[in-house]
Amino acid sequence: MQSFIDSNPKLKNYFPYIVCFIVSGLITLAFFSNIFQAYGPGFKTQNISLSTVKTAKAESTNQSLERAKYNKDGIHIPKSGADIEFTNLNAHSKTLEISLQQTKPVYYVTGSVELEDFGIAPGYALASRFKITTGKFNTTQVRLESHGKLNKIKLHFNGTPSGIVVQKITINPKYNLHVNYAKWAILFIFGSAIITIRKKKWHKIAYNQSNRVQNIIFWIVCAIVTGFSLYIWLRLNTYNRIRVPFAYNTYDFIDGNPYTEQLKAWKQNSLSLLQDPPKGLLHSANPFSIGKRMQLVREGTPAIWDVVLHNGKYYCYFGIVPFILTYLPFNALFPAWMPSAIMVTTLFAAITIPVLFALWKEIITFFEIQINYCSMLLIAAALPFACLIFYLQASASIYYMPMVSAMLFGALFVYASLKAVRLKNSVAQYALFALAGLSLALQCGCRPNSCISTVAFIAPLFIALLFNNSRSIINRAGAAISFLTPAIAGFAGILVYNYLRFGSFFNFGNEEQLTNFDLRFNRITFDPLKIKDMLINFFIKPPSIDTDFPYITITNSNISDYGNSFFNHMTLGLLSIPLIWGIFLIRRKYMQKIEYIMCLSGITFSIMLIYVNYCLGGSLYRYYCDSIIILMLIASIGFARRNCSANQNAQLQLNKENACNNELNGQKSIQTLIVACTTVTIVLGFLLVFANHTESANEIQYTNPDAFVEWSQRLSVGF
Repeated sequence: MQSFIDSNPKLKNYFPYIVCFIVSGLITLAFFSNIFQAYGPGFKTQNISLSTVKTAKAESTNQSLERAKYNKDGIHIPKSGADIEFTNLNAHSKTLEISLQQTKPVYYVTGSVELEDFGIAPGYALASRFKITTGKFNTTQVRLESHGKLNKIKLHFNGTPSGIVVQKITINPKYNLHVNYAKWAILFIFGSAIITIRKKKWHKIAYNQSNRVQNIIFWIVCAIVTGFSLYIWLRLNTYNRIRVPFAYNTYDFIDGNPYTEQLKAWKQNSLSLLQDPPKGLLHSANPFSIGKRMQLVREGTPAIWDVVLHNGKYYCYFGIVPFILTYLPFNALFPAWMPSAIMVTTLFAAITIPVLFALWKEIITFFEIQINYCSMLLIAAALPFACLIFYLQASASIYYMPMVSAMLFGALFVYASLKAVRLKNSVAQYALFALAGLSLALQCGCRPNSCISTVAFIAPLFIALLFNNSRSIINRAGAAISFLTPAIAGFAGILVYNYLRFGSFFNFGNEEQLTNFDLRFNRITFDPLKIKDMLINFFIKPPSIDTDFPYITITNSNISDYGNSFFNHMTLGLLSIPLIWGIFLIRRKYMQKIEYIMCLSGITFSIMLIYVNYCLGGSLYRYYCDSIIILMLIASIGFARRNCSANQNAQLQLNKENACNNELNGQKSIQTLIVACTTVTIVLGFLLVFANHTESANEIQYTNPDAFVEWSQRLSVGF
């Protein structure tokens, strides 16, 4: 066989692709077809008569809940959910098909199937769980493998926003063998691409910033990643894609959206919100106590959440920049409307992604990193996923607008700073320094804390620039003035805004928030228990792994001995994002001196900022997002420095100012590590979009049930 292949050059050339085609076909047949359920002689199809249904009590302590009812059009399940039971089935079963009546709006329905058969009677055993919608995907099949003859089945339907109707239930529905040819094609194309890259040694090509083809491919990848952000907005989220009425009281599932109230107040020339706090709250001993506010709610007084209470007035404490850049111009163009939350987060996310790509390209150029081109592309594509851009965008609420916008301006600040320093005496450098100063001021206007990590990363470079004798004094002074003028003007505007509202330049209202507990008692102190909990929850804690799509769930923090009230919510350890592992590859001998100092400064202050946010805010993943871009950029540098292109290593010399790994040993292992870490990071970032969010009403299964179930089927095996 081998001699025959060797004697035919064309066959030898195409043989790997033939093998790839066959192997991908076998994988598709085994995992992406219904062969395991289609093949089953002796399993007869049986349509269950819905009129024989027995309604069982729902699995709830509330016995007053409605029960399911049979009607001519099917079994009506109340919105609180219900259990339905069928007995005396006397059949050998392998699968069960459930069909619901289609409705508008479409609802996401979940539940479970239990069975009683010869093997376990008397008693029920859990057979399967199902996910179904009342829209396009209103029919689903689940496994129902009886041991001997099936006697009974019980279907449990969880609660839905409105009642649903079960139209048909079939045991062992008829199946024709179905193979997912699209997945076969994807596997074959992916495998062929790997074979081609290896054969032509494209994986050894070094990145060349002047290579037009490389640059075109780079920006095509950027466009694809940005397109996913637009896909989340236009396809996955069907709730208020663009706008909501200006007088809308319940805005994007967040009651009393502070930006909405701020817009109403500004239209009335008021810095404080128009709604007056209830007298019961103002006259209480401690209005910031959650217990007192909940007591007022029980007495019929509405509770306002996540606003500042200062001198008897409500104020919005969220960053003013997203409000100025989106709400004001949108409402000026459309006076009867406001931008929807998903539109605002998409706007900032879609701009942040190309900025991150440009920043990564600039870092490679600025530090003269000789990186493998494939590795450079993979890291660039993984960066937005690693920074949780898409997860924050899909969360689409008031809490994430300032966060995503702060990421945008933080990345823009670092990009403009690096490029301005690199251009040296060019006139364009002054415009870039001005852009850097403006970006930093805007970042502060989004989330002031987020400036700490970006400034810490860039500060050593600016200090080195000021003392760089190779530049003229006029050049250095011009650079400083260009940067400081917009930065100081922006900071001054923010401080004046604080003074007009709270009577103090440096009062951002953070201590007077009406939130889960009285924040005035939170202090930044050295506490080994807090440090331990912070490291576990913000760095080590992995997501919960599930067997159903999206396969991961973000769970609450693990805190047992904080000592008092503490905000404890969903969190995901940063080490669960594989791209960050590159931080452990940072070494002085592989880096320029200034590059190493910048990385150390960025890491140190980023971790300090995370601890500050932990002490002042609590345990929630969004509190480390102020530092995540800098940490991921430094990690990317760590990978890049250890993956210097093999075909250029021989030409490079190791020295203190322009260092690169001159040894070829370990190149393949580092490149394999980069491929693995970036691939897993992209997959994780993608799945997080479909996972649970802090505001559950904004999750994809509720905003677009059909899309959620469709992706669930695409990324599942069998059936």
